[in-house]
Amino acid sequence: MPYTLELPDIGEGVVEAEVMKWFVAEGDEVVEDQPLVEVMTDKATVTIPSPKRGRVVRLCWKEGQLARVHSALIEIELSPDGPAPAPVPRPGAAATPRPAPVASPAPAVSPAARPAAAPVRPAGARALATPAVRALARELELDLQQVAGSGDGGRITKQDLQAFRQGGGQAHQGPPAQERRAVARVTRGTDQRIPLRGVRKKIAEKMALSKRTAAHFTFVEQCDVTELVRLKDRLAAGARAEGVKLTFLPFVVKAVVAALQAHPKLNAELDEQAGEIVVKKHWDIGVAAATDQGLLVPVIRGADGLSLLDLAREIDRLSADAKAGTARPEDHGHSTFTVSSLGALGGMFATPVLNYPEVGILGIHRMRPTPVVRDGQIVIRDVMHVSVTSDHRVVDGHEAAAFCYEVIKFLEEPGLLFMRLV
Repeated sequence: MPYTLELPDIGEGVVEAEVMKWFVAEGDEVVEDQPLVEVMTDKATVTIPSPKRGRVVRLCWKEGQLARVHSALIEIELSPDGPAPAPVPRPGAAATPRPAPVASPAPAVSPAARPAAAPVRPAGARALATPAVRALARELELDLQQVAGSGDGGRITKQDLQAFRQGGGQAHQGPPAQERRAVARVTRGTDQRIPLRGVRKKIAEKMALSKRTAAHFTFVEQCDVTELVRLKDRLAAGARAEGVKLTFLPFVVKAVVAALQAHPKLNAELDEQAGEIVVKKHWDIGVAAATDQGLLVPVIRGADGLSLLDLAREIDRLSADAKAGTARPEDHGHSTFTVSSLGALGGMFATPVLNYPEVGILGIHRMRPTPVVRDGQIVIRDVMHVSVTSDHRVVDGHEAAAFCYEVIKFLEEPGLLFMRLV
């Protein structure tokens, strides 16, 4: 009987996972610890390795399908004792490539020294390469399908491209420029269909749920952050000495926690089944982060107990992990309030969608030198807009406005935050 590998319990209450990418196909030989499949839960993306050596008999799920925890994932016919077979490289696989035979070096002008121009991978298999290598290949006008990869799993490196080019390999140049332009004219306007799955699918589902369920409304006000800019600039050098890059976001998070403690209705959620408003007595602040996969919201746990430097370190770690796709499951979910900052692209203001089931989200927007009136005089100050979007089922308009002004108070007079520092 073939060995059946089940989808393991990934923890954090996860009951199912979406099959994102198979690294093997039926009939492939696999070895222990070779990556088999990448799956994604609501919390994180996980690569599952093979616990056994053998031949793949059956893939139990297709890419894009949802597999239940403890359901059969893949069947493997176990190999008898003996030398481990070399796995067949698949697109996206990270298995160790089969060593190339050692040959005596040939003269540089000898045909034997030139890489073969024929495809070096199974027909139909996509060349493995990072985006940077693909960009370099386009710049050098090289066909990746004809380049042998020396990296893990047959992945093509920049050195492989240079060796192929210097060795006299003839890349497929494609049709002449005039012909390419003609094809472009003919195919212009062709629709592209992108499968809705993975992180983008999860985002779509959660945003639609939020808009269907919560009663969104937004309050917007200006905030003079001139003193905050000066304070941050004064503290930046000291932070660098501690190995920390200080941004405005730690100050914002501190101001948000202080405002939530003064206006706890915004640090809550609505339990519709029980008919109760649950006011949270902990402050786990989500910080929206833009990634190649979409907008993710890693969470700062216990933000009320962290100093400015600690917040800066944690924000930097969470953002880096989210962008690299290496975030831990415990870094996502169960936040009590969210901050969304678009930074330099912040525009005048925006109305973020609630991170349901939270009842409030703060939008931070671009700082601009702006003429304002101070003591009867027109002066130039650093000004930005602050928006608070709330669930009107729980939060009334005056509560959202009061919360927003509390945040603004701490951002306009950041010295007040030092009285609250841990």
